[in-house]
Amino acid sequence: MIARRYLVTGATGFMGPHLLRRLASDGAYCRCLVRTEQGRVSVEELGAEAVIGDVTDGQSLLGIADGIDYVLHLATLGHMDNFVLTNETFHRVNVQGTCNVMREALRAGVSKVVHCSSVAAMGICADNPATEKSVCHPHHAYGRSKLEAEREVLRLVAEEGLAATIVRFSMVYGPGDWRDLLKLARLAKKGFWPRIGSRPKLTPLVHVEDAVQGLLLAVEKGRIGEIYLITNRRSEPFDRLRQVIQQGLGISRFPLYVPEWLALVGASMVEKTFSALGKAPPVTRKNIESTLVDRVFSSEKAQRELGFDPQIDPETGLRQTVEWYLENGWL
Repeated sequence: MIARRYLVTGATGFMGPHLLRRLASDGAYCRCLVRTEQGRVSVEELGAEAVIGDVTDGQSLLGIADGIDYVLHLATLGHMDNFVLTNETFHRVNVQGTCNVMREALRAGVSKVVHCSSVAAMGICADNPATEKSVCHPHHAYGRSKLEAEREVLRLVAEEGLAATIVRFSMVYGPGDWRDLLKLARLAKKGFWPRIGSRPKLTPLVHVEDAVQGLLLAVEKGRIGEIYLITNRRSEPFDRLRQVIQQGLGISRFPLYVPEWLALVGASMVEKTFSALGKAPPVTRKNIESTLVDRVFSSEKAQRELGFDPQIDPETGLRQTVEWYLENGWL
């Protein structure tokens, strides 16, 4: 049996190593686009081939998809960079970089591309639950760039015959996550995670192993030109995340209650102070605005068409992640 050949961009991000380990266990060949020597070492340790290049430099991508069956495009600038990078930088990496990868896939004639997007492209939707047909209202520069990248992919599908499918992930978490969940766990450990307002503030999550499952199912079964939401069947109350994380840390502490209006004012002050210093603020007004509303997304289409079936419930996954943080000295 001939091994499938994958090109993976963004392999040194949070989700990348989980994906590479899964592909290696399936006997697949993986070629990874990396920007640095450190990135090369990281992916080679996982058994993948590394090629130095940058999605923003089309010339550096020439030939990278030759002999490849499937392209998995994970490379992105994330939302944590919203207050230290310009709109132009987000556009250059997330939009133009995506176009460069897609055009190289077209040139090489790969069988399929799966472009990894985010529910941030949808923003705060009026629909509950939101679906792939919901009207998108991105809430920040990162989300706007992800939506524009999706539109470019779909344009190339329609106009140039690109064989591409798009997956939108909700908040992906799990062992090794250095992003939002680590920030929240550190707040919980310090006792700085208040309860803001009295609304449930439903939050969409998906464990990284389930996210990898959804991505690979999109390779197998995703229809060309279609978008699929990859998330758990239900969103979790935001305060429940705090409770589970504190339990994992062995902490029993009643949270400080903060009215919504006060949280928004405080976040605005923090944002202005850190932005003036040229640093990424630990919390922003838009962060608070996003968590104050219920964000519920339906994965019914992915379940029906891809067979997506998330296996790791949030309480189990969150405890597992906190244990990993403690074992690895991150907390």
